Amino acid sequence: MIYQRHIPREELFAAQLEMLMQNGQLATVAAHLIGVGATMAIFWPFLNITTILLWGAAFLILLLLRSLQMSNALVNRSYLTNAKGVYFKLILGAAATGSVWAAIYIYAAHYVPITMQYTFLLLIVMITAISVGFSVIIREYFLVYVFTALWPIAWWSLIHYWEQPYNLVIGLSLLAFCAVLVVVCNRVYMSFRNMISLNWERETMSQELGDLTASLRDRNKQLRDARRQLTDLANIDELTGLGNRRLVNTALKEEINRARRGGTNLSVVLLDVDYFKNYNDTYGHPAGDTVLQQLADIMTKATSRAGEVVARYGGEEFILLLPGASHDSAMRTANRLKELVELEAIPHENSSVADVLTVSQGVVTVQPDGDMLPSEVISRADKALYEAKKTGRDRISVSW
Repeated sequence: MIYQRHIPREELFAAQLEMLMQNGQLATVAAHLIGVGATMAIFWPFLNITTILLWGAAFLILLLLRSLQMSNALVNRSYLTNAKGVYFKLILGAAATGSVWAAIYIYAAHYVPITMQYTFLLLIVMITAISVGFSVIIREYFLVYVFTALWPIAWWSLIHYWEQPYNLVIGLSLLAFCAVLVVVCNRVYMSFRNMISLNWERETMSQELGDLTASLRDRNKQLRDARRQLTDLANIDELTGLGNRRLVNTALKEEINRARRGGTNLSVVLLDVDYFKNYNDTYGHPAGDTVLQQLADIMTKATSRAGEVVARYGGEEFILLLPGASHDSAMRTANRLKELVELEAIPHENSSVADVLTVSQGVVTVQPDGDMLPSEVISRADKALYEAKKTGRDRISVSW
């Protein structure tokens, strides 16, 4: 089974939009509602009541519209079908919100005492800093808010530096703060992207494994079709339709690397037909070829997990690669193979073991580390197979 290792750019972007709206909707409204309440409390004694109430009502309407837009996008899943449209609406909402804060600060600077003005500025800075935690999932979304909320205040303070004693310091400090936020924003943004990518890869792998389990009933038909299509390829055994030694070496190398990275097990079962030369001498080579084809079908039936490889390793030898299989799991597979061969009851009158065809198997389970080579795994499985033959055949031996 082939896993897609990296999330496509479009899906990553859609996932970022979804995560931003799911986590940012309530946080955005709550943070700005607190800000609106604090602003009204600060400016109540100094500004016209009607002006304050109208500003508060307009800001509340803006926040409700932004919340409604996020809710609709989540319900309709338009972030999947119209990601760019949702993105630009979010950017526009962030720009409008930031502009409102900048505008009310510049307006109030002409009417309120300097202490209240600086208190209000501190409030805006705090809301902006808090926004880092939930809005940098989309980097541009946060930056637009920063540069519409703080950037205008910084330049206004620099331009009007003579009007109030600390305007120059405030302007320069805000510009420096914006620069810091840009750096922090970029790092947090990359962390979110990596987290989304990792979650997507895990969910995709789980989904693919589930789909594979559901589609096992179609597996035999698919394999027959694949055999016809792959007969002419160099890594397919023409007689049985299984992979050949070349395929085994390639697949085994990949599985060793995967097991090393994941710290998981890898099991190999090497199978050999007992007294196959005697069988060919007695029944003829065409009958021997039929037996090999029967064994190929039996081994295919004995495998069902994702990533398992069945191959003809050479002559009457077959091999199973079982990624992630523990020793106990590999032994269960080997015993099931033995039972299936016995159930087939293929006559073999010149066998020294039984009057039906039997097989010997060598099993090895490793957890690769260092520079383990495919040849080392095959060698251990071959030694176990040799032990099975040496001790009487029709049995399973294990290499530890």
